[in-house]
Amino acid sequence: MTDQPGVTRIGVIKPTTTSHSLDDLAALLPDDIEMIPEYMGFAYKSLEEFRAAMPTYGEKVAVVAEKGADLIHPEGAPPFMLQGLEAETRLIGEWEGRHKVPVFTTGTTQVAALKALGVERFIGLTPFAGVLADAFRQYFTDAGFDVLFMGKPVEDTGDVYDLTTEQIRDRIIDAYRKVGGDSQALYILGSGWRVLDVVEEIEAALGVPVLHPVVVRCWYILTLLGRADPIPGKGRLLAAMPPFAQGA
Repeated sequence: MTDQPGVTRIGVIKPTTTSHSLDDLAALLPDDIEMIPEYMGFAYKSLEEFRAAMPTYGEKVAVVAEKGADLIHPEGAPPFMLQGLEAETRLIGEWEGRHKVPVFTTGTTQVAALKALGVERFIGLTPFAGVLADAFRQYFTDAGFDVLFMGKPVEDTGDVYDLTTEQIRDRIIDAYRKVGGDSQALYILGSGWRVLDVVEEIEAALGVPVLHPVVVRCWYILTLLGRADPIPGKGRLLAAMPPFAQGA
């Protein structure tokens, strides 16, 4: 960490040690925004790990606050969405009150982005199924959205993280079209899906904005800091840089 004046420090708590999404985010942000990473070290991405994670998240939040973070971002949708929107909101309030630093989660950034784009109905795709997918749907339903679908873009039981960018792009497009309906956006839950370079291709194929976690994270941070200059090539959200919705 540097004490250089003018540098904004963001404490980022990553769910795993293997994701490339921190590097992906850093590449989109200006050089004077510095990351202070801590890692949860989830091994199996299981319900048991996620449900038991909040005390450790609290410890990591305290660590990055002590290191001088100006903003704190505990990442990982599954652990927080399993808690539910109300419990997540309460936790954020407790951490902000204790550390006197703004705190935002993956879910809060995504709710804000959907509202900024005026989205009311969307299709969600995620590498998780079953109880987790149901929890994700309920989280966004509680936030006021109509979730037309929330689940995996492939029917087999293989790990979608093993697919190439082109393979996951094609499966995402196919899965979205199968659901159809009057969806206004495609929501992707899974920072590790390496589709940043094809977000615009997916948007062109589907005719709706694509909300990938890294893109949403970048938009939220820059908007929060009052530095929302358009970023081309990564989809509609970063190209338009809409402000936060009033009352959101």
